[in-house]
Parts: sequence; structure tokens; C-alpha cells
Amino acid sequence: MEGATLTAQPNPSLYDEPITIRASGLKPKSLYTFHSHVTMDRNEAFECEAHYESDAKGVIDLEKHASLGGSYTGIEPMGLFWAMKPSSKNKHPFAIPERKRAGRPLDVAVGLHVGARTSLIQNESSKEICSLLVRRRFMAPGVTRTVVRDNGLHAFLFLPLGPGPFPGIITINGLVPGTNEDKPALLASRGYAALGLPFYGIEGLPQDYKDTCFKLEYFESALRYLQNHEKVDAQRGIGLVTLCFAVPIALAMVTFLSGISCVIGINGPLSNLHNPMSHKGTSWAYYDTSDKVRHSASNGAQMHRTLYNFPSTYDEAKASTLEFYKKRDVAFMFVAALDDDAQASEYYVNVLERLLKESNHPDFQVERYPGAGHLIKQPYIPHISVMYNRSFRALSALGGLSKPHCRAQEDSWKKQLDFLHKHLKSLCVRSFAKS
Repeated sequence: MEGATLTAQPNPSLYDEPITIRASGLKPKSLYTFHSHVTMDRNEAFECEAHYESDAKGVIDLEKHASLGGSYTGIEPMGLFWAMKPSSKNKHPFAIPERKRAGRPLDVAVGLHVGARTSLIQNESSKEICSLLVRRRFMAPGVTRTVVRDNGLHAFLFLPLGPGPFPGIITINGLVPGTNEDKPALLASRGYAALGLPFYGIEGLPQDYKDTCFKLEYFESALRYLQNHEKVDAQRGIGLVTLCFAVPIALAMVTFLSGISCVIGINGPLSNLHNPMSHKGTSWAYYDTSDKVRHSASNGAQMHRTLYNFPSTYDEAKASTLEFYKKRDVAFMFVAALDDDAQASEYYVNVLERLLKESNHPDFQVERYPGAGHLIKQPYIPHISVMYNRSFRALSALGGLSKPHCRAQEDSWKKQLDFLHKHLKSLCVRSFAKS
């Protein structure tokens, strides 16, 4: 259609930023279909379609107008991003929406087609009347990425533009080889010195999680590296942002190490589930899984939340958990998805909350999200309910429903940033001496 245009503001933008998409020059009161498409790592594509009716002026504004059908319905300004699903054209099923290397932006192609095309994703012959490339960055201009190899430490440091010093954060993922750089890169874009810390699955580290003994000395080396960096404000303490199996690592770090001011734990267990953990020659138990029946979801994916021998009483759970809750100078934030099929997140967070309450801990918060699944990431990253877990070499059920899960990502990210600002950037934060 001659004169039809698509605009996005701002463009380019950071991935966690909302943007405004608008179509104009359209035939008034007519049906159109938006189609979005992006290629992630491993050449895996994600797509979305949504049907809209133009207004009397021939305009569709995603901030004001409701989708009538397709991948989502209602007023969803960012629906073309969060409602994406793996493309049927992918070579392999169960694609993962991730970008391991933060330096590469995601270029999202957005096209507009005439009519309400219910199968546009598979209909290559449908006529596109206008299109737009939306660039989504993980690194703000001026943010730098440095590969860290220091006395056995393997990590990736992201620093904001400027002389610093900046508040310091360590991000640790769960049982995923290597590390995803999107989170530390976005945190650096928000003014933090962020260290993405893998503990297996890259050169120089164990290649399989089964060969990994979680020695706290390795994680201590990351903490001390950040504390001693000239561009890090270690006087404010270091923050930890952790997901899944990394949560018990954070609790151990808080229990045994100094200089940590705050911890965020997302959908993680109380204690290590597969591997031994040790500190200075002393090791402690992990949950045994040897006699558990493997339950599966309807698609055949394993529901790992059913694998572990949990303590049968609260007193047993308390006895088997490190006494992190006695660290009154450390603030805690725990995030729990209530439809998590990968971890018993609701059970864990209930125990964590009770431990903190009973100890009269002065500074903690718990966020629960009904309908959310395991991989609570940054805003607008598409939801998936199953993935091929390269560590377990099996399909893993993640749980969750698309809309409530993506709402949880938006809400929890905002609260995480507020929490980190309060405990790492606020003028009234307490001072931590370097060790």
C-alpha cells in the first residue's frame, strides 16, 4: 500500500526498554496483521503475529489499540516481542531465546500485511506492505566487555562508560554451560560494574557439571577480583544476582565470605542438589536424587522439581540449610515462580521466608508470581515452557504460561533494579571494608 509506514521509538533501544510501534498511512477501519521475526543463537528463529484494525485516521498504535487475535490479544505495546514463539521452520524443536554474547544486538524484523492472516507465520506468499528493522541492544553505547582470566578465574566484566568507581555486581546462572551475558551487560548499561561468572562449560573450566565440585574458593576469587578492581566501589559491598542452582552458591558465599551487601535469588533451591560444595576443605551435603521417580510433562519433558528428596519437616530443612539468615548486614530478595516445573520454587521460598522471619532479619523481600515458569529473565524475552537441557542431555519442563510469565519478567526486573539501587547506589548504603 503506497504511503504505509512503520515507526518504532526509540530505535535502537536497550532490550529491557519498552518501545512504541506505530503504523500510519493505512486504509481506515481495515484489518492488518503485524508479523515479527528474530534469529537468536544457534540460528534459532522466533516469530509472532497479531491482528489489528486501523482507526478512522488510518493509524494503528500498539500503545493504544488492541490486538484482535493471533499470538496475543488486547492492548500489548510490547506483544510483538514477548509473545514470540519458536518458528516452525527451525531445524530443531525447543529453541531457546538467548544471546550468549552481549556484543551482538538482536535485529527484530517487523512487517505489516493486509488482512487478518491467521497463518501468516507459515504463509510466505502473503504480501508485506511495509516493514521495519528494530534493533535491540544489550550493551548501551560506551559499555565495555573484558574477558577475565585471573589466577584460575574465568569471567566476563562489563563496565559502564566513565571513570567510575561503579557499584559491583556478580551474576551467576544455574546449570547452563558458560554464562549468558545479557544480564550483566544490561546491568552495566544501568551503571553497574557487572561480572558474568560461569563455573563450568567453557575453556579452562570443567566441561560437565557432573565433574564440578563447587569450591567456594573459586567464587571467592571472583568476589575479590571485583572488590580490588579500580573501577569498582567496593566500599558499598558487592551484589549477587543468581538464578536456579546458583542460588545456593550465593547463600554459601554470604555465609562464609565478607564484603557482600545484597543478594537476589531467582527460582533456586536451598542447598546444592547434585554436586558437593566445599570451603577450605570442609564439604557439606546435597540433596540426593537416586531413589526418585522421574515425572514427565505431557510433552515428555522431565519435571525436575519432582526429582529431589526434600526435608519432610521445616526443622529438617532448617538443619540442612546454611545459616545465611544470620547475616543481618546483607539484604535479600527472593523471586519465586509458582508454576515452575524445573524447581520446587514455591517450597523453597516458603522455607527461606520463614527462616528470615524467625531470625528477625531486618532487610528482605519475597516476590511470588502465579503462572510464571522457571526462566524468569529480563523483560520482553519470550517465554518457553520446555527446553533441551544440554547439561542433563534431556528435555526439561520449565512451566508457566506466556502472558503471566512475561508480566512477571517485567515486574520482577523493575523490582530487582530498585533493590540493587537501594542497596548499592543509595547515598545511605553502609560501608564495607575490603578484605
